[in-house]
Amino acid sequence: MRTSAPGLVLLLLAASCASGPPALSVPEPPVSVPESSGYTRTSTHADVLAFLDALETVGDGRLHRTTFGTSQDGRELPLVVWSDPPVRTPAEARALDLPVVLVLANIHAGEVEGKEACLQLLRELVWEQPPFPQGRLVLLVAPIYNADGNEVFGPRNRPLQQGPSQVGQRPNAQGLDLNRDFLKAEAPETRALLGLMNAWDPLLTVDLHTTDGSAHGYALTYAPPLTPSMDARLAALLEREWLPRLRARMRDRHGLETFDYGNFLSDGAGWYQDEPDLVKGWRTFDHRPRFGTNYVGLRNRAAILSEAYSYADFESRIAATHAFVIEILRMTAERGPELARLCATLDRETAELARAGLLEQSVAVELVDRGRKEQVRIGAFEERPDPQTGELQRIATGLASVVEVPCFVKFVATDTRVAPAAWLLPPEAQDVAALLAAHGVVVQRLDRPYDAEVTTWTLLESTTAEREFQGHFERGASWETGTARRTVPAGGWLVPGAQPLARVAFQLLSPESDDGCLTWNVYDPWLEPGQELPVYAVPAGRN
Repeated sequence: MRTSAPGLVLLLLAASCASGPPALSVPEPPVSVPESSGYTRTSTHADVLAFLDALETVGDGRLHRTTFGTSQDGRELPLVVWSDPPVRTPAEARALDLPVVLVLANIHAGEVEGKEACLQLLRELVWEQPPFPQGRLVLLVAPIYNADGNEVFGPRNRPLQQGPSQVGQRPNAQGLDLNRDFLKAEAPETRALLGLMNAWDPLLTVDLHTTDGSAHGYALTYAPPLTPSMDARLAALLEREWLPRLRARMRDRHGLETFDYGNFLSDGAGWYQDEPDLVKGWRTFDHRPRFGTNYVGLRNRAAILSEAYSYADFESRIAATHAFVIEILRMTAERGPELARLCATLDRETAELARAGLLEQSVAVELVDRGRKEQVRIGAFEERPDPQTGELQRIATGLASVVEVPCFVKFVATDTRVAPAAWLLPPEAQDVAALLAAHGVVVQRLDRPYDAEVTTWTLLESTTAEREFQGHFERGASWETGTARRTVPAGGWLVPGAQPLARVAFQLLSPESDDGCLTWNVYDPWLEPGQELPVYAVPAGRN
């Protein structure tokens, strides 16, 4: 029987009364920076590492501290593995046949609640009874993903947020928003995270954020993957079962109201309008897999976005995030085997559907509501200056009103394409091949010419965005498609469609997808009107 740290302390004290001082001592639990500062400050990178150092001093074999990479500026990206029985490697986790859950925090380093909630959770796992059944899951915690952005403290990094007065910045040291980088994977942090996903294969990823949009009446909002290119069964499991149950448990067990992530809509006033007389709807964010949770859906895995409420006080935001993560872990402990079976089925069927020419992927989408008006809470607030910086803060003061409006929280495909049985790339596409490999997509180098009847794309017109975003001018294009026989020489690349990550491969490679190599200028050297793109799709039965 395992003895918790507090229990061990009591045993040692009893021994000392009988036979002198104990031979062993257990350190005091570490105190986080928010707790020690009265919730006026958040942790630096060094503070996080020191907190993890303190956890390690206990010698609890269930906890293994490692790293999954380094940031642009060379900072450690810590990873904590917690499991009972203990595991230290992905192979050991697979041998246990338990669901792996990844909790990712601080992707936007001004949104610090997830970072602090993760540290509190890890302390709880070591010093107290775990809040979920042991032996049911393997937990991975990455508490400070945007390690460089975390260190760029400033008073204006989170406008209107109710403290702390100084927080980190949204982008990383390259100026990249890491939650827009999942497909193009240009940041070292992103490449490291993809390596973690490929190695550990988390069944569920929890992405911890803090919203600073509309003044709503919820302690926390959430979202599943929103891409309609993911399998509908996985989407339905999260939308209809997991998230409604989590919402009920947050209310019943913690007294916290939660809802789908989004912002208010109003006629002529755009997003964020939260005056009751003007509110016409509620709208979620985006379907594209540049966002982490959407990307995970393409990998046939579950993901949940968590957004603490920016205008609540710092302590409440940490508490809401902590409670939500605990309830997700409890749900996984209960339903992990079911989710694992579904994901294994999706991996197998994705490959089979692509091989047969039956895997449909969206290339155009529409945002839709749930077909009914729903009650949405509007939050009351006051605006007053931060006493330390003078920056204006929005202070939540309770519930203002409840409106009944349509909630636009789902995307459906309005146009689709069939993923091919294989993709062919020319020898000069080594950067594309490397990007695919970073995602874990199987890519094969051709040792001899490959001849096949293929789908071709000839450029009709190309457009670029007027404003730079993520270091790019995003590109769109129109194409004339055709069928022809083409030979890719030795040194080129074959990307089999019959693999579990066929959805990721399609999103990156198809010139008709809305968030892939075309969008992020990877195909730019080949884009001249009337020129055939040297990327070919091999339809099922044509090679």
